[in-house]
Amino acid sequence: MAPHCFNLYIYNRQGVCIHYQEWYRPKHVTHGAGTLLDDQKQMFGLFWTLSNLCATVDPKCSTRAPLGAPRKIGEGSRFNSFTTNNYKLHFFETATGFKIVLNTSREAGDMRELLSTLYDDLFVEHVVKNPAYTPGTQVSIDSFNAALNAFFKARGMIQSQQQG
Repeated sequence: MAPHCFNLYIYNRQGVCIHYQEWYRPKHVTHGAGTLLDDQKQMFGLFWTLSNLCATVDPKCSTRAPLGAPRKIGEGSRFNSFTTNNYKLHFFETATGFKIVLNTSREAGDMRELLSTLYDDLFVEHVVKNPAYTPGTQVSIDSFNAALNAFFKARGMIQSQQQG
């Protein structure tokens, strides 16, 4: 059985969530973080903290920056995913500084290749190369949303009733 997608966040280099898409979330955001914006900020804080912690405690790095010190993109040990008793969070950072977070069901395997493909084939094609898109603004491009749904549906990761 294929894992299921719950939701997807895309952040720009400045840490602003420029796209959020939800397929399945039984517990509404107002019953947790408060607002969608609060949820997006908390998600950024979570992966930023984990990424910095991983880089700081990297046993293979001879020079360690203090916890929380700025890092160059891709520098140090990388955080890829974690699993809880209810979901698995996958993290992917592009060479250009975009950050993609995908929450799935627990049985999902390594999603780095899938998230790389999502970035290269969908985000770059429908958003970055779109002359109507202004960098740094919210991504509200219908063709991108449809492509995301088709991308995950083709992999059996969302059901028709899950599409958001």
